[in-house]
Amino acid sequence: MIDELRVVVAVNIKRYRKKNQMTQAQLAEKIGKTVEMVCQLENNIASTKLSTLEKIAQTFGIEPFQLLLPREIPNYDHFSSELTELMLEIQDQPKEFLDSLTKLLRYHISHEKETNK
Repeated sequence: MIDELRVVVAVNIKRYRKKNQMTQAQLAEKIGKTVEMVCQLENNIASTKLSTLEKIAQTFGIEPFQLLLPREIPNYDHFSSELTELMLEIQDQPKEFLDSLTKLLRYHISHEKETNK
C-alpha cells in the first residue's frame, strides 16, 4: 500500500509540475530542495516529509491530498466540500462498488438531462 502511494505521489508531482509548465529546477527552488531531490521524488527513488508535500501542493495551487489521489479531480474548485469528502471516503471501496456507483450516477445524470429538455 505504501509503495503504491509513493508511486501515485511521484506521478502526481511530475504531472502537476508539467501542468504548471515548471522545470524541476524551478520547483526545487520554490520548495527549498535540490533538483536532485525533486528528480528522486518524481522517480519514486526518495520519499519526503509531509511538510515538503504541503509546500509542493501550495506551489501548484492545489490541496495536499490531491497529490495522494490516483487521478486528478477535474474542476476541484467547483465541487462542494461534501462531494469532496464523499470522494475521499469512497476511494478505498472495492472496484465493483465504484463501478456500480458510477453507473448509477451516469443513469441519474442522463435521466435528469432528459427530464430538463
